[in-house]
Amino acid sequence: MNPKGFGRGFPPLFVGKPPHEAPGSAVDSVKTHLFAEWLVICGAGVKGVIYGRTGYTVSSRMKISLIQTDIAWNDPAQSIARCETLTSQALAAGGEVLVFPEMFTCGFSMPSGDIARQSAAQGLKFLTSVARTNEVHTLGSLPETSESGELYNTAWVCSPEGVRASYRKIHLFSYGDETTLYSPGNSYTTTLIGDLRCSLFICYDLRFGHPFMELAPKTDVFFIVANWPATRREHWLTLLRARAIENQAYVVGVNRVGAGGGLEYSGDSAAFGPDGSELGRLDGSPGVLTVDATPNVVASWRDTFPALRDRKISVYKPLT
Repeated sequence: MNPKGFGRGFPPLFVGKPPHEAPGSAVDSVKTHLFAEWLVICGAGVKGVIYGRTGYTVSSRMKISLIQTDIAWNDPAQSIARCETLTSQALAAGGEVLVFPEMFTCGFSMPSGDIARQSAAQGLKFLTSVARTNEVHTLGSLPETSESGELYNTAWVCSPEGVRASYRKIHLFSYGDETTLYSPGNSYTTTLIGDLRCSLFICYDLRFGHPFMELAPKTDVFFIVANWPATRREHWLTLLRARAIENQAYVVGVNRVGAGGGLEYSGDSAAFGPDGSELGRLDGSPGVLTVDATPNVVASWRDTFPALRDRKISVYKPLT
């Protein structure tokens, strides 16, 4: 499958003057989706020099794979089997951060009891195994049963060493009765993956802009995993782009496809750059989209168009 918009080339936006390349020098230009990024090669080390910012190595650029799957309703084994084929595609594309949808082992069935425990156990085993075996990071949401018996919709980030971070969904979807069985989280989660500062959200959280605004200064990439139905697909795409524009950060949204619980899901997993440009989008079939994310791209855009600097947080807070 060919993701929409992927491989379209780069926008003609260049800020500042790149260094002149002398004949036979070791200076090469490398294009990103947003900016001209100039690399200065010094011996065996490669350092990025982007509009006066230095310090990040070439390894700072991370390849993020959006894995869009058709989840088997309350069937963890079948759901994971479907993920495995797409995982192989993501790894073949060089994916270093593999992102799966919300409740990727069971669908938005809001399971409890044994189904919830099995969905969580098999899903977390899969995430940690893929991360450890392939030396990558994985991310996806699963049902979590606390020691006291409370249920949470929880996103997990796994590294080759094991579980790195987790986030409990704050905004439960009362319209779909998620509040009847599940409990809300009460804190944000931002974690470092490589040199990328990554903040986690789940589906309905996307509709509430304040947490994104709070986390923007310390976030390079917002990840949103979802089971967002086709009837509201325009809301999904509009809000993803809006969160990128207003917070000047990458936004990566991973949705499911297929049907479950009487709802149809259109996919539309997509990634947007810090200036709101679409880096790629999947259609309504299972598939993988792999995009690059670089912390200096975020810093450069925020320096070039410093909207975050003009926010008046001290004024907003008394109004909430």
